[in-house]
Amino acid sequence: MELDVIDPVLAKEDVNESVTTSLRLANVLDSVNLVDGYSPQKVEELAKQLQCKWSLIFIDGDHEAPAPLNDTIICEQLAEADALILFHDLNSPDVTQGLDYLKQKGWNTIIYQTMQIMGAAWRGNVEPVRHQPDPKINWNLPQHLAHYSVSGL
Repeated sequence: MELDVIDPVLAKEDVNESVTTSLRLANVLDSVNLVDGYSPQKVEELAKQLQCKWSLIFIDGDHEAPAPLNDTIICEQLAEADALILFHDLNSPDVTQGLDYLKQKGWNTIIYQTMQIMGAAWRGNVEPVRHQPDPKINWNLPQHLAHYSVSGL
């Protein structure tokens, strides 16, 4: 698997060095392309540079509107026909705007009950992993997610 990682914090020399060292020690550095920059601009730029689309996308950027929706719109354009897009921190209604957008566009969606509440949207020949929420925790789904199916329930 090859991984493209876009994060503005990678512009900081000490952070980039720490991440690079960790990836090298894990023997995966050759499989990871570290790119400093901001989405959605850098996502579009990287896709043009690499002449590619992605089948797996993980969105965890700026959590304030309209950033999550803007990230989702560009990622949808650059997603393969068979693709899965994961979202981090759906506790935030602003982040949920991205998942809502894909649902309205016909993507399948599901919520994962985790501490930050994860979400997945997929299309084509893709199946998201099933997740069983920790039964020891009394999970409460925020109202803005009430219309979503929850994995494992």
